[in-house]
Amino acid sequence: MTTPQATAPTYRLEVDTVASGKPILEIALDGRGHPEGPGLEFLGGDYDHECWGAPEDQLCAIVMSEPDDPGADAALAAETLYRKLIRTLGESRFGYPLRLWNYFPAINHGDDDRERYRRFCVGRGRALEAAGLNDARMCAATAIGGEQPVMQLVALAGVSPGISIENPRQVSAWNYPRRYGPRQPAFARATGIDLENGRAGLLVSGTASVIGHATAHSGDALAQADEAASNLDALLGHAAGVMNRPDLARFNSDSLARVYVRHAEDWSAIEQRLRRRWPALKLCALRGDVCRGDLLVEIEAWHTA
Repeated sequence: MTTPQATAPTYRLEVDTVASGKPILEIALDGRGHPEGPGLEFLGGDYDHECWGAPEDQLCAIVMSEPDDPGADAALAAETLYRKLIRTLGESRFGYPLRLWNYFPAINHGDDDRERYRRFCVGRGRALEAAGLNDARMCAATAIGGEQPVMQLVALAGVSPGISIENPRQVSAWNYPRRYGPRQPAFARATGIDLENGRAGLLVSGTASVIGHATAHSGDALAQADEAASNLDALLGHAAGVMNRPDLARFNSDSLARVYVRHAEDWSAIEQRLRRRWPALKLCALRGDVCRGDLLVEIEAWHTA
C-alpha cells in the first residue's frame, strides 16, 4: 500500500449489474456462488450482482479470508489479513488501494473495548503501523457484520492513487475520540478517481447516521436512513468541489448503492424513503450488522458523472 499523491489517474472502470466480458471483480449479493460475495441475506432491490470491469493492467481485485469464530479476538484475523494485503500489494504493481470491504461475524459482540469491531480496528491498526502507513491516507471502506465464521477482506487496487475525500458533516474516522475504542477506524469517506472520456468516479464508504462523531436518532431506522442520506448528499457535494466536477453532486441512473439494514423488517419503509429522495439510484438491500450497535442502516455507493 503506497501513500497516495495529490492527483488521480485516469482509469477505465465500469461497474454494472450484469457481467459483460470477464470482470476483474464479480460480487454476488444474493448469496449464490461467488467467493467475493459478502454472504449476507439479500432483502431485495434493483440488482443482486455487481460486475467491476477494468483492464487487468490498471486495476486488480484481491479477495482474502481468515477463519474467525464469533467468540474469538477479531484483532487476530484483522491483523493477519491486512499484513497479507499490504505484502501482496507491495509485491505487485497495484500499490494503491482504492476500495476495501470487510465482513466478519458478531461485529458488535463484546463489552466496551472488547467489542469485536473495536478489536478489528486494533488489528488493522497494528498491520498499518508495522508497514509505516498513515491512517489519514486510507481509501474508502466498509465493515459489516454477518453470520459466517470467516473474516473476509475484498480489495480493489490500482496502479495509481485516488483522491481521499472527507465529509464536511462528519469528523474524519481517524480523529474519533477515545470513547469509540483504543484505536480509531482507518478509512476515507470516499475515494475519487478520474475515469477515461473525461468522467469521474466516486467510491463511497459505508455511510450511516453519524453527525460529527456521534450517532444520531438512536432506535429510529427511518430517521437514521434520512440522516445517512443527508450525509451522502453532503459528501457528493463536497466531492464535486474537490474534484472540480459539479455533475458529481447528485446520484444518477448509473449510480449503485448497497443498503445494509440491521433489521430486515425495516427495509420496506427505508426503501420507500430512499427512492423518494433519489429516484434514479439503483438499490440493493442486505441484512447486515453495522459497526456500532446503535446504528440500524448504512449505505455505500459507486457513483459516476
